[in-house]
Amino acid sequence: MGITGAVIGSIMGGIAPILGMGILGAVIGNVIWALGEHRFFVLIVVGIFLGAVLAIYLGGMESALLGAGTGGAIGGFVSVNLNMLRPRARDQ
Repeated sequence: MGITGAVIGSIMGGIAPILGMGILGAVIGNVIWALGEHRFFVLIVVGIFLGAVLAIYLGGMESALLGAGTGGAIGGFVSVNLNMLRPRARDQ
């Protein structure tokens, strides 16, 4: 999430937004990781990678950022749905 924040900061322009957004993304990512959502991050990273590769293949390097963002969003969506469908232990 820190890298995603840094990319968002680079679009904003300047070194201060890159550092600020990168640090903010890293903090948010560490909080989510500490809560035990490792599978969530793995599926987002897979989605980012596949989305970027597909976008580069279909539309060239100009489309990579859009494809990575879309792939990450879809990866997060799939992860949330898988967590909702996972059977839970019943309390007796």
